[in-house]
Amino acid sequence: MHIDFRIDGGLAVFPGLAKPVSIDCAALPAKDAARLGELVRKADFFGVPQPPAAAPMPDARAYTIAIDDGLQCRTLTFAEPIAEASMRELVAELRLRAGTIRRGGGTR
Repeated sequence: MHIDFRIDGGLAVFPGLAKPVSIDCAALPAKDAARLGELVRKADFFGVPQPPAAAPMPDARAYTIAIDDGLQCRTLTFAEPIAEASMRELVAELRLRAGTIRRGGGTR
């Protein structure tokens, strides 16, 4: 599975922190790849409807997630606040991984 993740907006935008990141799950430790796979399934990423475009909220973030699992590809964008708990959990995990990658400690 391959995941591209991007964050737009927010209170303070720092270009280095806003760069999109790519996560190649095949290069992750098996436990980490399994966790991401489980979060994608739990959030029903490939089945959930695209969230409707909402009126922009000041200082709100938007998260764009593109996932290719080898069988299907899909890109979704979610604006804060994210209503579905399982999607919030996926976004939180991707934010952690993105931070690790940006600090040079992760797999691209």
